Amino acid sequence: MHLHISSTLLLPLGSLASIASGKLLKPQTNTFSSNFTLTDEQIATLNLSSSAANNINVAAQFERSNWATGSVFGDPFYTHLPPNATSAAAGSVLKAQEFINTSTYTLAPTLALSRIVYQSKTLNGTLVPVSAYILWPYMPRGGGLVAPLVSWGHGTTGIYAECAPSHIRSLSFHFSGPYSLALAGYAVVGTDYAGLGAPFYPDGKNITHEYGHRQRRATTCYTPPKLRTQLFHTGGAAAWAAAQQQVDAKVPGFMGSIAAAPVTNSFEFFTTQSKIGLVQAAQAIRLVFPEIPISSILTDVGEKFVDLMGIIQSCNSVFATAAMELAGTDFLHPKVNLTRDEFVNSHYSKLWADLTVAGGKDFQGPMLVLQGTADHILPETLTAKYVNKTCEKYPQNELQYVKVNSAGHVSVVYATQQIWLEWLDQRFSKRGRFDRKGTCSQHEVGSTAPRPLEEYQGEPNYFLEYSLDSYQVA
Repeated sequence: MHLHISSTLLLPLGSLASIASGKLLKPQTNTFSSNFTLTDEQIATLNLSSSAANNINVAAQFERSNWATGSVFGDPFYTHLPPNATSAAAGSVLKAQEFINTSTYTLAPTLALSRIVYQSKTLNGTLVPVSAYILWPYMPRGGGLVAPLVSWGHGTTGIYAECAPSHIRSLSFHFSGPYSLALAGYAVVGTDYAGLGAPFYPDGKNITHEYGHRQRRATTCYTPPKLRTQLFHTGGAAAWAAAQQQVDAKVPGFMGSIAAAPVTNSFEFFTTQSKIGLVQAAQAIRLVFPEIPISSILTDVGEKFVDLMGIIQSCNSVFATAAMELAGTDFLHPKVNLTRDEFVNSHYSKLWADLTVAGGKDFQGPMLVLQGTADHILPETLTAKYVNKTCEKYPQNELQYVKVNSAGHVSVVYATQQIWLEWLDQRFSKRGRFDRKGTCSQHEVGSTAPRPLEEYQGEPNYFLEYSLDSYQVA
């Protein structure tokens, strides 16, 4: 039995009027709106080869061409805070842009966008302004007048202000999360996290992103009260941390968490998979342990590397390109050490791990954990280890672990879309909210795939690019 669906697509000749008018078309590169280049001094600082400098330049031009609203440092939305930003309670909306011109973004059609800055807290309890976006659906799920709300905690985009998804054309994760949720009828609140987006405290001091500390990366636990009705969290370790926070925070309207490919123990990850992660976490570690000099975490080259990355506001594309140029592709055994083994083996690393671990702690369920077996960034065995620890200590809590055969770090979200959409429907229904059984469960998926698993597309091999000419979207 099958269902036949057909659609007639008419060639949008009207949109090609610019061609008919005699406009000369030009090829579009993916670095179309930036001419960034490293200075000679910056190149000399790390003794970069000409090819390495070229590659970093191209990656930086690519990142900057994907800014929807220009630099956050030149956008008053991020830099100009109202007077109450010094004292407003965590959860307060400090400012809002209700209607955003989406023409500079690469949103999925029929979605609308708003931006807000709200008050949150850092790890040490300091009030901090945090920017976020709200993605609005065309039709609320379930046919109601109000769209159910989900809180999206994004994966790693970088550690600097320019890495905020709210000013990136595709919101950084497009169809792997926010677009799919909004197209399914959910209103999506996507936090940038403290230090990404809004760059300054009210007194003008820089905000350092607390990379690696998921307890505060889950800043959406302080989602403004007007947005709290019916809330769930997603976004890997941030979602798991949100569930752990909820034991004490008791945010009204919280309905559960989905953790996709979560970093559970960051130091176990740094020491067994990638030392580069410690480079990104170094400044955040010093926020917690200010008595530690940065030189005890990073080598001289590592310090110079972090300084340069901060100056040019590198995000994932630049950071990964520069790291590979310096350290090679084996981040566990780099050609040039950027971190110090002495710190990894110190008692501070254990303190940090205990402070930031997701898993093995009490949490408020229900929680859905998704992990692919072909994840080359986070091994399934590490996620399973902390799922098992959690279930052994808190068997009465509701945790569902789904092991996704042959899925990778990003593709796991695509492979399980039916699962997490159904899971959400259950949470927002009376049956899902009031008739839950608190247990841990685990199961695998992939055995019912109609084709051999090796025949399926793996990780995404594309990106969304803003179109400058109508022929590109004809």
